[in-house]
Amino acid sequence: MIPALLFYMLLFPEKVLADSLAGLNLWFHTVLPSLLPFMILSNVLIGANAISILMRPFSGFFRHGLGLSPEGGYAWLLGLFCGFPMGARLTGTMYREKKISREEADYLLTFANQSSPMFLSTYVILHGLRDTSLTVPVFAVFYGSAFLTGLVFRILGRRFHLPPSAPEAAVSKKEVSQQTSYGNLLDTSIMNGFEVITRLGGYIILFSILAGIVMQLPSPLHTAAPFLSGMTEITTGIHTISGTALSPQVKFIAVICSTAFGGLSTVAQTSCMLGGTGLSILTYLKGKLVNTLIAGLLCLVAAVLFLK
Repeated sequence: MIPALLFYMLLFPEKVLADSLAGLNLWFHTVLPSLLPFMILSNVLIGANAISILMRPFSGFFRHGLGLSPEGGYAWLLGLFCGFPMGARLTGTMYREKKISREEADYLLTFANQSSPMFLSTYVILHGLRDTSLTVPVFAVFYGSAFLTGLVFRILGRRFHLPPSAPEAAVSKKEVSQQTSYGNLLDTSIMNGFEVITRLGGYIILFSILAGIVMQLPSPLHTAAPFLSGMTEITTGIHTISGTALSPQVKFIAVICSTAFGGLSTVAQTSCMLGGTGLSILTYLKGKLVNTLIAGLLCLVAAVLFLK
């Protein structure tokens, strides 16, 4: 795989440069400013054991509505609003810090790592579908499928009781120790945030190149190239699908399903976020496949109702 990629880069340097710049622009102008502040502040809150206090007013909703602890609810909430791969990162961090149990972490991985509302409203709707009248159907299908995915795995896991706390959680409720001051905690959180965001940049650039390779596939595979590109890297895939001569209904379904899955690039980023936790990327993949299937079924209904 790696030798073949290097050979391709030597043969098509201009194409590789263009794809790399596209990935770099996505990382620098979208991912870095939108995720880095949340990563830093979340590290501080987790390190200071402040999540339970902040989420306590919503604990009833998290417990009865989603089957989550306050800490798990925080991971779900930021995963929902901050976009890939914030949900997976917080889930992994909470589990590593023994704030949530393995059972709850596996459950969160199936539905808490999603595209952000900003990505949906700007890139998916304005650039991909080019139709602002589809805003409500897109949000309803996307987040409705995510909720139903969580419900499916909640039923399968019989999570209808208060989530069990991690064994060590009871003894971890302490203030930041004297040797770890808030100043040191902030410094550590900043450095950790930059380390993670830099890794994500590498994955985004690499998979932007791979998505460009997919678009060079010969016939008859070239016909399926836009869809394969969407399964590889969603921004490149959405851009490619939007430029095809497909019907609005097919474009709608293809774009939303690609976004729901997130692409192999997001799978790699999520795997990076889970490194050292012992959590399995296969659990995440199961959730994403179910999410994509449900999103596709909801898209069929929405396409009939809103697209003529």
